[in-house]
Amino acid sequence: MKKYIKSLILTALSVGMLSSCQSELDHFNENPNDPMSSNPSLLLAAMEVSTFSTHTAGLIRTSNIFDQHLAGTSIGQLGDIQRYFVSEQDVNNEWNTLYGTTLMNGHILTRDFAAEYPYYTGMGQILTAINLGYATDLWGDVPYDEAFKADQGNRTPKYNTQEEIYQRLQAILDEAILNLQKPASNNLSVPAKDDYIFNGDTKKWIQIAYVLKARYSLRLTEVDTQAAQKALDNLTASEISSNNDDANTFFPGTSNGLNQWYAFNESRVNYLKTGAYFVNSLKDNNDPRLSFAIAKDKNGNYTGNAADDLDTTSSSYIGSAFASEKSPIGIVTYAEAKFIEAEAKFRLGQDAKPALQEAVAASVLKVTGSTAKTEFLSAVTTTVNLETIIQQKYLALFLTMEPYNDYRRTGFPVLVPNQSSQTKIIPVRLPTPSDERQYNPNATVVSNVTTNVWWDKN
Repeated sequence: MKKYIKSLILTALSVGMLSSCQSELDHFNENPNDPMSSNPSLLLAAMEVSTFSTHTAGLIRTSNIFDQHLAGTSIGQLGDIQRYFVSEQDVNNEWNTLYGTTLMNGHILTRDFAAEYPYYTGMGQILTAINLGYATDLWGDVPYDEAFKADQGNRTPKYNTQEEIYQRLQAILDEAILNLQKPASNNLSVPAKDDYIFNGDTKKWIQIAYVLKARYSLRLTEVDTQAAQKALDNLTASEISSNNDDANTFFPGTSNGLNQWYAFNESRVNYLKTGAYFVNSLKDNNDPRLSFAIAKDKNGNYTGNAADDLDTTSSSYIGSAFASEKSPIGIVTYAEAKFIEAEAKFRLGQDAKPALQEAVAASVLKVTGSTAKTEFLSAVTTTVNLETIIQQKYLALFLTMEPYNDYRRTGFPVLVPNQSSQTKIIPVRLPTPSDERQYNPNATVVSNVTTNVWWDKN
């Protein structure tokens, strides 16, 4: 564990976000299990930095290629993903970042500092829920209850079922809310600039916690008949009200702190393009987000690669709203909350149109900086049904994992798989990492990427 903590702290330092002196880091890394040696401020900052990295790197690239927001080319390793080939070795790094860094830091933060630093702890618990959600949504059964007991001699943790993980997600978020609702006087110190997301604003963190509870409630529409009502109840409690309440990534734009979509394209030119389905959907609706979400291709047009096209490199990359040096990417947003509301109300037989229009309007404003025109909102919400809601959510939540989760859960949007792939079926999960298969006899091992996770009954 020591190497994981040191690695993550140094990663945080490399993007210019932490200013602690080297002597303090050396002391911290002597024994990260010792609460006298660790620091809640460093732990929270490190969790946020690693979350920003995860949210703009491999797991999101892969899920966005699967759902055809993006397209890998044959130039680099993303061509295999475009062909729906993901090996157990390919996912070790992502797994280790989630467990060996982010979730481990969250465990230490809760274990050692909950009593005297409930605000730091609550924020860490929300980040834990986000990252544990990434893990279970892509791998299904994953370790949690026994995942962080190496210091007690348990290096082969048993896996929790995905159903159990979803129960844990709700419990973690409930604990986070309770911690963040405590008086400031209960804290020895409170987060401020070391919180890169909200600068210590506990109200905004509580809003995000409730939106996450709604997200994870709605995910279970195929296995829980009360999912829609639970989602709606959590949204009511959230009181999220505008894009100003969004939880976004933060990149300072310096040489060591670049938006990872920008950095990836700079270092791996033409490895990744936008997907034709996504680009054409924006073009077909005269969507005002087109020129912001999509960069012009080499011919001055907006074009994406079809699912079976791995050879075209003249097509468009991600646009400046998402892929400039500093571009913030939404992790949990007001727009997502309104899409959740729209779907929940539709499933409950209520009027979903106002929430759907508010969701699209929030996305347009966030991406373009301008208010959506009434004519556009009316045109894209003429028919309000599950397919329309999910389609508009797909367009709005670009470069997040949610559209891929929605695709598996609902079957929308209707995508044509890469017919030149071996399976001709869009993958619905990731394989168990090889490190887990080889070294953890208690791992739930799944190698077939067409095997559904528990909540995916579509």
